[in-house]
Amino acid sequence: MRRTFNHKELFQCVNRCAVIAIALFFMYVFLNTIPQLVPTTIVRNILFAGGSKGHFNEDDFKIKKFGIGTDGSPFLTVEGKAGESTPQKEDTGLAYVFVTNNGTYAASSDWMYTKWHAHELTLDEKNCVKSMNMSSGVGVEMGDDVKITNANATKLKNVMTAEFGIDNKDGSICANQIFDSAPK
Repeated sequence: MRRTFNHKELFQCVNRCAVIAIALFFMYVFLNTIPQLVPTTIVRNILFAGGSKGHFNEDDFKIKKFGIGTDGSPFLTVEGKAGESTPQKEDTGLAYVFVTNNGTYAASSDWMYTKWHAHELTLDEKNCVKSMNMSSGVGVEMGDDVKITNANATKLKNVMTAEFGIDNKDGSICANQIFDSAPK
């Protein structure tokens, strides 16, 4: 049995298909253009809101060796793979912290910006961040170890690995959990 369409039905079908095609086109343009305009992590957080954002391996934070390189860069080696873990929860960050004679530095990965980056910071006695300098010129290198570049340190007082969290009530950033620490 063959069905025939009248002009009205055919027009509605064509319009429906055109709307779907236009919607798919705009979705394609949006998904291919927006990452260039907005950081990828923001797009990922909008698209996958509430989902797991990272993975965690405790061995990535168990300190095996640490010191100061000949170039004045503090470093540490872990039992796992340095920089492989990234934050799993909203409002948290993971960090490798170095307390040197030339300041305190952290290599960190935050829930909104999971790429590992470096900060110069000041911690209080409760391991809460008192101040943070994001343009101090230090950098981070991840490989077999974690290395803070351009620190110009000669002594390493201690190192620690930790998860930091943001308190939404007062905006403070404090260590929720210290995975490992070692004095020099």
